[in-house]
Amino acid sequence: MRILPVALILGGCASVSTQLPDITAPQLSAEQTRQEVLAFENLDRLQQRLMQVALPVLKANTELCPKTRQSVGVVMHSLKNYPKSLHPAAKRELNAGVEPTVRLIINGSAAEAAGIKIGDQFLSSEGKVTTPTSKAFQSQLKAGEPIQIRRGGKDMAINLKSETVCGYKVRLSISSTINAYADGRHITMTSGMMNFVEDDDELAQIVGHELAHNTMGHIRKIITNFVVSLGGTRYTRPFETEADYVGMYYMVRAGYNPDDVEEFWRRLALNSPKYVARDKTHPRFPNRYLSLAATREEIKAKQAAGLPLIPNFKAAEKKS
Repeated sequence: MRILPVALILGGCASVSTQLPDITAPQLSAEQTRQEVLAFENLDRLQQRLMQVALPVLKANTELCPKTRQSVGVVMHSLKNYPKSLHPAAKRELNAGVEPTVRLIINGSAAEAAGIKIGDQFLSSEGKVTTPTSKAFQSQLKAGEPIQIRRGGKDMAINLKSETVCGYKVRLSISSTINAYADGRHITMTSGMMNFVEDDDELAQIVGHELAHNTMGHIRKIITNFVVSLGGTRYTRPFETEADYVGMYYMVRAGYNPDDVEEFWRRLALNSPKYVARDKTHPRFPNRYLSLAATREEIKAKQAAGLPLIPNFKAAEKKS
């Protein structure tokens, strides 16, 4: 007895008033494939750029990082790295599978020098597929031992040198939101942020900022303050300012140019004007602009005096 009213309601749903063009199934399939290919090409471009900028920052600041790791300069992927809706396309276009394979090789990296190719798989000493960041594989790299790879179904041994870098993995997140964040173990950059930064110096500033969150133990401190203060956001802001400060040292130590990178915050103000005059979890944009400009002058003064580019730590917290 309940079906009739529902049918009447659905039958009375409004419809469009114009004669829309017909789109055939082959047309739709072809255009979907084209857009999927373009999306993957764009992600590859962003990922290559992110790692090309981030690796020098991670490498130049190992003495200031509480933990390090060995890097060979590759980006691994598997189906789980893509939204479920893109799994068929990732499998078809990128040969992505359940087990991780090499997706990108960073220009000038140890992997490129060793002849690693896209699609290669790294193997553990037991012959199982693994990643370069696994503990066992890291031990092999650090010891300089030959490593096993699988290429086209064939296993082979190669000599692969690695570089010591700060021990935080850099990741690209597929999101149009202009954002970057750290969680104590990783540095994550959204595709929206990658498209917003205007040059590699700005990108290095953001990478340095997130690296500073990790190296300075901010995540733990922020959570502690947030809980103790019963949600008081003002107790998180000093850590954002400190990450800006330490992060600029990190980017300059990696060889990036700090001139005018604070202009990033003026451009961001156009997208989020409410944060020009409002503090919340982060300081307002004018504070960050002026703080970065002052930090740059501090760094340039040290360079002119031939002093080490080390942030000015408080005596009790001075890094060795």
